Amino acid sequence: MLLSDIGITYNWSVAELNAFCMVCESKNLSQVAVRLDVSQSAVSLMVQRWREAVGDPLFVRTRHGVAPTDTALALRQKILPLLEGLKLALSQPLGFDPGKSERVFRVHMSDIGQLVFLPDLCDLLAQQAPGARLQIRNLPWEGVETALSAGEVDLAIGSLPMIRGRVHTRVLRREPYVTLMRSQHHLAQRKLDLKAFADAEHLVIDSSSSGHALVDSILRSKGIHRRVGLAMPHYLAVEALLARSDYLLTMPAVAVRSFRAPEAFHIVPTPLPLPTFDIRVHWHERSREDEGVRWLRNAMIDHLGQGAAAA
Repeated sequence: MLLSDIGITYNWSVAELNAFCMVCESKNLSQVAVRLDVSQSAVSLMVQRWREAVGDPLFVRTRHGVAPTDTALALRQKILPLLEGLKLALSQPLGFDPGKSERVFRVHMSDIGQLVFLPDLCDLLAQQAPGARLQIRNLPWEGVETALSAGEVDLAIGSLPMIRGRVHTRVLRREPYVTLMRSQHHLAQRKLDLKAFADAEHLVIDSSSSGHALVDSILRSKGIHRRVGLAMPHYLAVEALLARSDYLLTMPAVAVRSFRAPEAFHIVPTPLPLPTFDIRVHWHERSREDEGVRWLRNAMIDHLGQGAAAA
């Protein structure tokens, strides 16, 4: 593929164009080598050829890898549309037809997102795109934006207010926070006020998507520090633990849908002025021409959302 339109006559292969963008994004030659299943020396040789062709260092060494120069970043911005156009042309030469597609959609979801939305999403694909497949990833929150930008995931579902850049979003659900306790809990017999809430022992989900930090920051602003008896990184064992303890658990109301027996719990509004928990579908600007991604995100909004609004 010639890049003569941007002043470069070196004949880059599609694989090299893809590798160049990977190095710009990951800033680590060894990671790119692993992803491409080649040796690090092979990636280093490619970088040397690129430097000679462009007449710029392109990448400078840092303590933890390499950093792209301004020239490299500008070149990446021009290469990405070429790669995206080629990918789309090969994957959907006649446009995207969900009924005939065998595409693999890659979606980021947290554990609670998988519990709440994944069954409905699988039903949706079975009905409208039976040949399509799903690949679900649960990425660290700091890696979601990069994964969207690099095309490693097509969409991300969750409460991810930290995502910036060229990422667009649409609200799927806007949920209040609720506080749960087992039905036999002594606080279930009276109205839960802020003092009782603060004095109780709490079970918390200590992850970036749980709202745990939000609850604690609002309590601290009121001079209150709740007692955390158990902190967990995910929701998977929460129902069983809550049913056998006197912990309180504060979480988005939608998460109760993941419980097998929600009737076994006393559920009340959290006695704090908490903002709503907004669950959004996120996509990168790079996928704006991708008919498959557009179809899937619109289908999610229509079938999984509740009062969705543009953002």
